[in-house]
Amino acid sequence: MLNNFKASIMSAITPYTPPAQNYLQDKFRYSRPLFLELLTRDELRASSDHSIRPIIVPRNISILPWDTGYAECINSGKSKWNEDQAAFSRQVLSDPDHIHPDLPYTYFGIFDGHAGYGAALAASYQLSHILHEKLVDCIELLLPRDTHNGDETAEVNPAFPHPAYFHRKVSKDELIIGALEAAFFDMDELLRQDNPRYRNAGGCTACVVLFIDGKMYVANAGDSRAVLCQRRSSPKATPTTAITPTTTAPTTTAASESNEGVIEADSSEDDTLSYSTPFSFDHTPETERERLENMALLQPDLIEDAYVAMEYAKRPQIKDMGQRILCRKGNMKGWTYKTVTSRDLAHPVVYGEGKRSRLLGTLGVTRGFGDHQLVAINTRTPIKPFLTPHPEVRQRDLSQVVSIPDEHNEDGDYGMLVMATDGLWDVSENEAVARTVFQILSRYPTERHRYTMAAQELVARARGKANFSGHWRLSESKGAATVDDISVIVIPVYQYYKEHVEWTQTYTQQKRDQPAKRAGTNVAQEAVNVLNGIIAEEANVVEEHPQQQQVEVQVEQRPSQKQKTQDDFKYNSVKTEKKETPLEARLETVNEALQQVQLDASESQTGTTASTKTTKKTDTDTTAKTTT
Repeated sequence: MLNNFKASIMSAITPYTPPAQNYLQDKFRYSRPLFLELLTRDELRASSDHSIRPIIVPRNISILPWDTGYAECINSGKSKWNEDQAAFSRQVLSDPDHIHPDLPYTYFGIFDGHAGYGAALAASYQLSHILHEKLVDCIELLLPRDTHNGDETAEVNPAFPHPAYFHRKVSKDELIIGALEAAFFDMDELLRQDNPRYRNAGGCTACVVLFIDGKMYVANAGDSRAVLCQRRSSPKATPTTAITPTTTAPTTTAASESNEGVIEADSSEDDTLSYSTPFSFDHTPETERERLENMALLQPDLIEDAYVAMEYAKRPQIKDMGQRILCRKGNMKGWTYKTVTSRDLAHPVVYGEGKRSRLLGTLGVTRGFGDHQLVAINTRTPIKPFLTPHPEVRQRDLSQVVSIPDEHNEDGDYGMLVMATDGLWDVSENEAVARTVFQILSRYPTERHRYTMAAQELVARARGKANFSGHWRLSESKGAATVDDISVIVIPVYQYYKEHVEWTQTYTQQKRDQPAKRAGTNVAQEAVNVLNGIIAEEANVVEEHPQQQQVEVQVEQRPSQKQKTQDDFKYNSVKTEKKETPLEARLETVNEALQQVQLDASESQTGTTASTKTTKKTDTDTTAKTTT
């Protein structure tokens, strides 16, 4: 009886929600990241065992660039499938005029889904393609430009505006940041358009890193995080030898519940040598309280009377009516007093504190993709106006990093970028992650799988071990381990910078050889033009004397038997004279000129001055002979 009464009350205050649209199909079939190569349904089920929570690593690490490390494990029963996703892409921006070499770039992304895996799966497949289109749109401004005496307006494609023609200066950094921001907005819009056609995809956070033009750009929307782990050089550090290439790789690995499944920390490692630099910050209702409350103040129709855009030092209650209470609103930094009214008894826009804070009492993140149909609990207030896909982008110029080769600390100076979902950061501090990464790298200085081992160790520490009651506990502190999905990417930044240096050297060499190639091409084109003129002149001569040629042919076809010897002598004489006609002489001269042009072009590529003078002299002689 009591349950029926509660149900009737809840149905009265809860808005009507349409039945689930189960007849709609998924846009993408559920799968794990493609580089894990989990191709069968049995492998997917094995990776989704909530009781064991196996740690999955790539079978073949050569699929990921630079032997990048990756590891993941599923939650302890929070959802049926792992709602985290990861992706990578290697692309090039090609010059349409083929003047500059292709500009390569590398992309990594990690996505944490909620209320389903659809949004995270769609973002892992589509965001990289959207970003590539945005970069192609500004390819003319991203590729290097030819300059002459500092004039950047020289040799510019007239079909595309040059920065010199803009009203304000636009840098490459602003173009790349703008491409990332626009790609995030377009991805969110694509999910909105897919809502009527595909099953409700929920939402997801996104953390993306883009390596391009010798720089690193990190774009984040949500509570996933990217941290650059670095290490100072130490006198005790020993030089690392070359990495030994191997053909074997660890297969899909499930960490054991025993002590063998977790690598213990090396207590001999100096903790003061490693440090972390955050390259993203969590977007939660607690961290973005000012933006959310200010938005509600400026647009009160978004919250109507269901919520209040106010923060109180103490949550007001009915007994506090008419009393004075400390509060602040919007972007206020300080506190002030106000008298409590009935309006103050409504739920605040940001409810709770810390990790338990919720946007409109519903959602724990304030930036991300999807959630277009999500409304606040027990109200009709939509979440989306407060939930934005706008990412926060940070960058690092790798050419400004100072690294001394004799210290053999390239991984420490350039850093290891650790990207992970909140399953790792809920129980791990940035400094502890940096310390763990370099402990593994120091222990295995020449192992090719060292970055994968570092990612696996981070996942194992955050997942912990299951006790006899089935609760997951941290191995070190015996505290509660994370019950969420965990995905970790460990990227060796220095390996990318080495590729960029090689590309720069190749580009510089091509630019150095380009003037010689252009000179040879111009000389060859001039010779071809001369030959075309001679062929056209020959065609005109043939058209002016068609009857004379026909008579000569008839004479040659009617020789008498008595005058055979004399005709043969005349025929040979005419044939000899025909070889000495001006037209044939000019063709022979052109052939000699073409041979000389080929010789001069090969010598011009070596950059010698003498070959250029010889080419000019040959062109003058050819012109004189042709005139004669």
